[in-house]
Amino acid sequence: MTRGTMISDDLRGRVIAAIDARRDELIAVSHDVHSHPEVNYQEHHSAAALANSLEANGFDVERGVGGVETAFSATVDGNGDGPTIALLAEYDALPGIGHGCGHNLIAISNLGAGFGASAAMGELPGKVVVLGTPAEEGGGGKIRMMEAGVLDGVDVTLSSHPSSHLTVFNNDVPVEESFSLAMVGFRFIFRGQTAHAAARPEAGVNALNGVIHLFTGIDAMRQHLRSDTRIHGVITDGGGAPNVVPDFAAANFMLRARDRDYLRDEIVPKVRTIAEGAATITGAELTIEDFYPFYENVIPNNTLSAAVMGHAEAAGIRIDAPTGGGGGGASTDFGNVSQAMPSYAMSFAVSETPVPGHSPAMTAAAITDLAHENALITAKALALTTCDLLSDPGLVARAREEFDARIAATNRTGS
Repeated sequence: MTRGTMISDDLRGRVIAAIDARRDELIAVSHDVHSHPEVNYQEHHSAAALANSLEANGFDVERGVGGVETAFSATVDGNGDGPTIALLAEYDALPGIGHGCGHNLIAISNLGAGFGASAAMGELPGKVVVLGTPAEEGGGGKIRMMEAGVLDGVDVTLSSHPSSHLTVFNNDVPVEESFSLAMVGFRFIFRGQTAHAAARPEAGVNALNGVIHLFTGIDAMRQHLRSDTRIHGVITDGGGAPNVVPDFAAANFMLRARDRDYLRDEIVPKVRTIAEGAATITGAELTIEDFYPFYENVIPNNTLSAAVMGHAEAAGIRIDAPTGGGGGGASTDFGNVSQAMPSYAMSFAVSETPVPGHSPAMTAAAITDLAHENALITAKALALTTCDLLSDPGLVARAREEFDARIAATNRTGS
């Protein structure tokens, strides 16, 4: 596949050279973030490492944007009016296993893309913004930033994500399909009445029975839901002793589906009804609390995917054959961004053999030479695509046209 770049070979060379010149710095940042794993909204060290690096390289940096302490915005302006392209960096870790999702690599591939694009901004219109987006792992950092207006005025967002052992581009995704799963989480709390379980069981209201009926009700409902539905939960509180009727019990559940509307309009109401029924059956009092924010499914963009793929291939990355459409079974707040504007995140391999996500094995893979090499190639592909978007209004228009068609198809089908 030809790279189809819209910029001159000279400018392209400068973009690549700018990233190559900062190779050691970028890898050092990856090691720094990886060795300081920080969970949702606690990423003070990691956010500072990225923001300091961008500031030292000529970006105008604003920390704590959108009222989110560990978020930042780093901007470099072009030589006139034009589109705004945002590169989204992540850097939060997972509790207990550190960077088992490789966000240290998302951090440096978008940091590097910003460095590369900035080398061309003297000759291109518009604006490049590197956004530090915390709390992807269940905290919804991007959602908070969007609600605060941080992404207002952005025309296209680009990002990245480490994969297992494959670098795959899906450039022919049908208009009605999406990637990832929409997801929301709830905490179901049942309150009853304690009593001696042998001497006076009739005086008690068993809160744990409420949780058990919640689980069995959901299990009975599964056969009547679409096959892409995923519902999984754990009991967090269930009583302290078997001879005491538990007066407090609780469970946390995550609900997922291939699209946000089916999740919101079909699954969530049914699960809430089951919880209310469980409370009625047992006589317990029910409280439902938000546990995870609403993550929307990712809207693909073939236009952007093809543009990034052309540059990644030219930069020498090994591209693997697609293994099937529909994306993966994970959820991300990048989905919320993709529902608001044309967006694309490049997935890249970090291992020669399969590595499970969210695992200690992925934590180890995220710091290997192969992972860093592919992250730097990803940085080049994202930077050059950014320059293409800035230099060619037609490319932005085509990405927007595809985005509008996919949103229209979603609204038309009610999916």
